[in-house]
Amino acid sequence: MRRLGLPLFALWLQVAAPSVPLPHVEQYEVVWPQRLPQPRARRALPSHSDRYPDSVSYVLGAQGHNFTLHLRKNRELVGSGYTETYSTANGSQVTEQLQRQDHCFYQGHVEGHEHSAASLSTCAGLRGFFRAGSTVHLIEPLDGASEEGRHALYQAEHLQQKAGTCGVSDSSLEKALGPRISAAFRPRNWLLPRETRYVELYVVTDSTEFQLLGSREAVRRRVLEVVNHVDKLYQELNVRVVLVGLEIWNHRDGIHVSSQADTTLENFLTWRAQKLAGRYQHDNAQLITGVDFTGTTVGLAKVSSMCSRGSGAVNQDHHQNPIGVASTMAHEMGHNLGMAHDENIQGCYCPVPREGGGCVMAASIGVKFPRMFSQCSRADLELFVEKPRTGCLDNAPDSGRLVGDPVCGNWFVERGEQCDCGPPQDCRNPCCNATTCQLAHGAECAQGACCRECRVTPAGELCRHPKDACDLEEHCDGRQPGCPEDAFQENGTPCPGGYCYNGACPTLAQRCQDLWGPGSRVAVERCYTYSISPDCKGGIPLGPSRVNKCGVLYCEGGQKPPEQSSCTLTSSSAACQALVLEEGVGYEPVPEGTKCGEERICWKGRCEHLQVYRSRNCSAQCNNHGVCNHKEECQCHPGWAPPHCTELLPSVHTGSRSLLMVVLVPVVLLVALALLAGAVIYRKAWGRNPWGTAAPKTAIGLSNPLFHEGRGVPAKGGAPGPPHHPSQPARPAVPRATPKQPPPAPPAATSKPPSTVPVYTWPPPDQLRPAPPAKPLPELKSKQVVKPIFPPPMPPVKPGAGGAHPGPPPQGVVGPKAALKPPVQRR
Repeated sequence: MRRLGLPLFALWLQVAAPSVPLPHVEQYEVVWPQRLPQPRARRALPSHSDRYPDSVSYVLGAQGHNFTLHLRKNRELVGSGYTETYSTANGSQVTEQLQRQDHCFYQGHVEGHEHSAASLSTCAGLRGFFRAGSTVHLIEPLDGASEEGRHALYQAEHLQQKAGTCGVSDSSLEKALGPRISAAFRPRNWLLPRETRYVELYVVTDSTEFQLLGSREAVRRRVLEVVNHVDKLYQELNVRVVLVGLEIWNHRDGIHVSSQADTTLENFLTWRAQKLAGRYQHDNAQLITGVDFTGTTVGLAKVSSMCSRGSGAVNQDHHQNPIGVASTMAHEMGHNLGMAHDENIQGCYCPVPREGGGCVMAASIGVKFPRMFSQCSRADLELFVEKPRTGCLDNAPDSGRLVGDPVCGNWFVERGEQCDCGPPQDCRNPCCNATTCQLAHGAECAQGACCRECRVTPAGELCRHPKDACDLEEHCDGRQPGCPEDAFQENGTPCPGGYCYNGACPTLAQRCQDLWGPGSRVAVERCYTYSISPDCKGGIPLGPSRVNKCGVLYCEGGQKPPEQSSCTLTSSSAACQALVLEEGVGYEPVPEGTKCGEERICWKGRCEHLQVYRSRNCSAQCNNHGVCNHKEECQCHPGWAPPHCTELLPSVHTGSRSLLMVVLVPVVLLVALALLAGAVIYRKAWGRNPWGTAAPKTAIGLSNPLFHEGRGVPAKGGAPGPPHHPSQPARPAVPRATPKQPPPAPPAATSKPPSTVPVYTWPPPDQLRPAPPAKPLPELKSKQVVKPIFPPPMPPVKPGAGGAHPGPPPQGVVGPKAALKPPVQRR
């Protein structure tokens, strides 16, 4: 067999006794990868002469088999504005923004193996992993070999690694996430949303890690290898992990890195809030340390903390192979995204058996590295992104500033592209031509919440549910394939226990729960008649009959955060607990916007009237067909056109009109069909018996003319239907919406079977189709017009004012910490 003129035999050599020992591997074989020449791309924008190409293929052999790896550079690995921060010998800090950086980190698949995957770097030889079938192979260079030099290839079970466990208790996860049930029993459609989510990641490495690796270049390379693998794991959840910053503590640490993982986590999250958040925008921060944590812990994170102050984790670099710490980081980030341990959910299903590596959120680490997420983790993620204040995951990195030049087939719509569904062999989107990254023939759109069957959905269709009482639902505008901007209620709108403020419903009770945890409550009103002295030496009375509900926040019960101190005023009737601010000056105040009386809220430390928020007649401008949002603009009910909701959108019916049409149209058509059937039966019966003589008695139904003319027998117990007229096509029961242009037909099959590919995303079932051929295809053209047969859904009815929209409860307190632990290694 030959491929591109290169013989596949003799490309590998197995050595029984390798001359180069690898202390972290029990056994391996030596291979020489062979790089295959790449054909010229069909479509590529002008690019710079990078050392590492956008795509590359290698052939290597192991265990008597040849593996062909097809790899594509992960251009989304490094985000726009990526910076590196380090310190000089004199202690000064230096931050460099790399405008353009070529890198050598790839993802891909193994030819001929279904659901395969690969994540490798080619910086100095090949290093990483690839999965073929149920076997995970790892590869690394020997003696600093080049990409075609000697490499060690081994299976994951041959690593010197023992099983591990996660130290987080079931009870703590129960408090953070509530009772968990299998996704199969959840009374709702829990498939992942079509929109891609993005985690903008900032990584910090400590001085111990720097000493272990020896140079900034080595640290950078290892971090990129780690993030490349984390991103590969999360792609199946329709989540992309993009590195936006790297900070290397090469001389001294920015915090005290303790061998106690919980202490290090609290120190790191405090540093992030005080030092990092203000100077660099990011969604999640992860610390990689070379310190050996006490016991068997190798990672720790807070649950459901993404997009909040606690969005971060600490990870011990516990393995020679970077996939080890990458698996830990993916696990801890999963806790940040609201995922529980699979074992905590009854009936949870993991597609990969334990001996094959299992799933990422398993409570323990097996001999093999985890390969994917369970169905329970998918459902947990969907529930989390529906909560309020998770919008940081919605903003995509600026595609125009990604590292490298625009490339068709990287899932990012860039300059000159209308769509991008990945490489041709991976594309499952019939609306996009994968070889040109242009819309398929006849398609109006290829992606978006308001794009269905390659058509922009009608105006008024619901595309985003409200997350809570202070959120608003969004509807398609009939023009754009994407859902409009996420808007929320205007400040001052009533909500349970308070008034909406910046999309939230702040209350004293909720704030006490956030800070003091379960079991806490608002202190008695007497506490609010005092102020606390700065040194916590006692309470100062405010004066006769004075109550300040907009000053210091007083709570009872619960447990204070370990990183903060508190001050408690005690009396015969109550205990007034107040938290000291993290800066150590002052006490935790009542949040801005908290209700302090009827139509009154806390504003700049004072109890003010709601009038400080807005004009009281804002919603009056919407003419009873909409509500005012946070931008003081009318958010119109379905079917009504902005800006003031005074005109109906064309061909969109709302409320009672839609209901009336749904009821009347079928009734009218059924009556008409019944009359027509009766007339035909009567005429035929009259023709057979022109004198009106009564028909003789027969068995039930035998007088039906359908039987006498050889027509089909009605179903048992069913009434006879109308007669069949072959020359007249059946009319639909309701009017059907016919698009102006048909959706494109799938590409024609070729004689060569398509190559199998990994699943980079998890598309909805309605988008699945057979994989296209591996070779680049010409621009797709539809030869047959197939019009959709299903009518568009009627626009939803806006719930009445004051009615809470059903949905997930508001996001509460950031959950407890989850520790990932391997057991003590036994030699």
